[in-house]
Amino acid sequence: MALEHIRHEVSEMLSDVNLQLADAERRLSNGTLSQKVDAAGELAFLRTQKDMVETRLKQLDAVPASASETPLRWLKEEVFNLKLRLESWIAGG
Repeated sequence: MALEHIRHEVSEMLSDVNLQLADAERRLSNGTLSQKVDAAGELAFLRTQKDMVETRLKQLDAVPASASETPLRWLKEEVFNLKLRLESWIAGG
């Protein structure tokens, strides 16, 4: 997986997280008591995930074009794990 492909995947994850954050914030403001409680829990999780995704984007920006395969492999694994966590959360939520 090329660096640009990884960057694209991470950018898409960030977009997805931002959409989910907006939805949870809307439910927190306008939902029933039960929806507000659920939304508050979702917001805590999503904000943590957003921070992780943004950190990965910064790390991708810091990887020089001449980087060895080791940092790229590490980033690929981290991106894959982030994606799995988000997909698992979405499927369970």
